Amino acid sequence: MVVQRIACALGMAFLTAVLLGGVFQATMFAQSPGDLYRSGPDPIAPELPQRDHGTNAQEEGATKEEKDQDDLDMLDMNLKQLSQVAVKSVSPSMGMEVSTVSRTDSTVARSPTAVYVITNEMIRRSGARNIPEILRLAPGVQVAQVTKTSWAISIRGFNARYANKLLVQIDGRAIYTPSFSGVFWDQEQVLLEDIERIEVIRGPGATVWGANAVNGVVNIVTKEAAGTRGLYAESGGGNEHRSFNSARVGGRQGDLNWRVYGMQVDDGPGYTTLPEGAWDAMQFGQGGFRMDWTPNRCDTLTLQGDFYGGNQTLRQQTITSYVLEPESIRSTNFLGRWTRKLSDDTDWSAQIYYDNMYRWAAPLASRRLNQNTFDFDYQYHTKLGSRHDVICGFGYRNYDMLVDIQGSSFSLIPPRDSFDIISYFVQDTIELHPDFLFLTAGIKLEHNDFTNFEYQPSIRLLWTPDERTSIWGAISRAVRTPSMADRDFFLAGGFVQGNRSVRSEDLLAYEMGIRRQPTDRLYWDLAVFFNRYDNLIGLYPAWPPPQIVANNGVGDSYGYELVVTYEVNPDWRLRGSYSFLIEDITYGLNGLPYGVLPGSSPRNQWFLHSAWDLSHRTTLDMIWRYVDNLAVGVPHYLTMDVRLAWEPRDGLEFALVGQNLLDNHHLEFADSFTTVTEVPSGVYGMVSWRR
Repeated sequence: MVVQRIACALGMAFLTAVLLGGVFQATMFAQSPGDLYRSGPDPIAPELPQRDHGTNAQEEGATKEEKDQDDLDMLDMNLKQLSQVAVKSVSPSMGMEVSTVSRTDSTVARSPTAVYVITNEMIRRSGARNIPEILRLAPGVQVAQVTKTSWAISIRGFNARYANKLLVQIDGRAIYTPSFSGVFWDQEQVLLEDIERIEVIRGPGATVWGANAVNGVVNIVTKEAAGTRGLYAESGGGNEHRSFNSARVGGRQGDLNWRVYGMQVDDGPGYTTLPEGAWDAMQFGQGGFRMDWTPNRCDTLTLQGDFYGGNQTLRQQTITSYVLEPESIRSTNFLGRWTRKLSDDTDWSAQIYYDNMYRWAAPLASRRLNQNTFDFDYQYHTKLGSRHDVICGFGYRNYDMLVDIQGSSFSLIPPRDSFDIISYFVQDTIELHPDFLFLTAGIKLEHNDFTNFEYQPSIRLLWTPDERTSIWGAISRAVRTPSMADRDFFLAGGFVQGNRSVRSEDLLAYEMGIRRQPTDRLYWDLAVFFNRYDNLIGLYPAWPPPQIVANNGVGDSYGYELVVTYEVNPDWRLRGSYSFLIEDITYGLNGLPYGVLPGSSPRNQWFLHSAWDLSHRTTLDMIWRYVDNLAVGVPHYLTMDVRLAWEPRDGLEFALVGQNLLDNHHLEFADSFTTVTEVPSGVYGMVSWRR
């Protein structure tokens, strides 16, 4: 039965891609030559260079020495001559820069994995105001708002408020808490104007990033300080995003580029029918800096940091009832990185960061979390001969944790813990056939204080038959190490108890995909996957109590993601995606899930973004999102976002944004740890200024 389902899913995926490709190609061929795509780095409307079919045999037979001499002749040209040279551009979709896949600079076309890049332009035109809202733009990502301050975000299933199979990084700094192996999304804020791109890897990334990069990796890459010189300011507000104000200034002194920024946000609460009304409004302020020093052509030294302070209200469950309590959040981080380029083929980098997070709620159901993280990472990259591209490195990370919960129905015993993670990795990309066939093999070796030794290998094959096509396949193993909640959880009366003997969860993933740009206006990307999980952490027995945390879960998940971008004309671009997911997870005859409830991820999701330039100064963006019903009792919903922007002069922009407009409010998730609120519709206006 499973094999039949997989075959059916694969067949549906490829049939959909073929049909869409055929329909769009037929449409494309009907266009006139005058409708060809205008040049420009628009990521929504990709472009590929056209081959010169008029090249004669003599030109085709030119020797390598003649071509090299042509390249040398360009060095002797003056500026006017250089401006007249025809430059062969690369598709903004196929040629999009990525660095998360292999820890080295590459492109989407050369990436043997399911990767999607969200650019700064896409972020700005979407109208999103935070990282979770931005991640809705990526295919295969499940994003659900639990309350206004908490989110359930995962990739390819296992979604939960405390989702634990997704690794998230900001400039290489892991925003991860071992208290539950996930992310506190409410305190992870970035000035959106300073984001260069967000790379979303669907599928395991453990070979280079380590444990917990199981179902995916999200890497938020901010702009270098040299790219943020000058002044930027924005201000806005509405009924949901009640007010937000940001400012950033950057400059240069000699070889040093720098920037400093500050931001303030006041978000209103969600919707609820509870007698006390919605409680989940939040306010926060954040500031930070970045400095990039390039004393010579080989070295770059980076120092950056952020300082966050926020307040929100929790609806906490005591032993006898629910209480509303204010929560105070503080966090500080510093990151330093030294990158040295030894030659065109060899470079290394060393990175160190410190991160402190403090969350405190009191007095009735006191909750205090204090986390200190120290991390050191070193990597070395070189090319061996003409065929091998090798990257290797090692890392050390230390966590010092305090999770003290009193007066509540649950706690962690003991409340304090400290542990280390030591890791080594090596990966080699072998060019089996020049510019045609590539094999990537690697392994991550890791030692932690919870489960001791872990190994996470992968092997990937990439075939590029022509400049418009990439076909890839991969087999990977990844693990999710236990969290403090898995080991030390204690429910009042001992009804549920953690287990310090629990082992890591295992994943064996099979993936394949194809990217294709059949015409200048059309690009599509299809990725298919089958995941086999073992040793999933659940509870046993279901009855009689106590229920003990145990590795009693197994199961499979499979599906596909399809992305299509199409340019109707130079002023109107469409970008759509469809994601299909099946989860078949069991926890034995007398077992229960723990933390992640099966059926919390939608089977079907689709997304459509229409980007229309009404004029040189006016743009209209419309986004439709459909999310299927969840088996845990959440109905399906269809929603729409609209953004209308006007730029009366260069650098000055006014925008009006509507979010979740097709209903007054809708439910997106069901959670057993907190009372959820619904997502209301909202409207806000903003003005931004760049100088």
